Amino acid sequence: MKYLFRARSKLRILIDTHCDLSGYVDVKIWARKPDGNVVNFQAVVKDTEKGIIFYDVIDENDIDLSGWWLFWPEVIFDDDRTACGRACKIFAHETGAV
Repeated sequence: MKYLFRARSKLRILIDTHCDLSGYVDVKIWARKPDGNVVNFQAVVKDTEKGIIFYDVIDENDIDLSGWWLFWPEVIFDDDRTACGRACKIFAHETGAV
């Protein structure tokens, strides 16, 4: 899909963390909404060695605002180490606006 739409898009947020996730305990994808509020989504590890994680957007309330969103990963390991990734900026359009 070429565009992301508010409350309409069914998509997979896929992130390459560029780190080995062996020994992970928890993986989340954090997001800063256009209004400044921060939320998180429980991610799934697709490839532990390559560090690929994802979240499938299934609820129309997951992407509930149009505007610029920032997404970044957070990994917590079994030895209490935490790794966060660099944020990626994505625009969510209003339906019919593109």
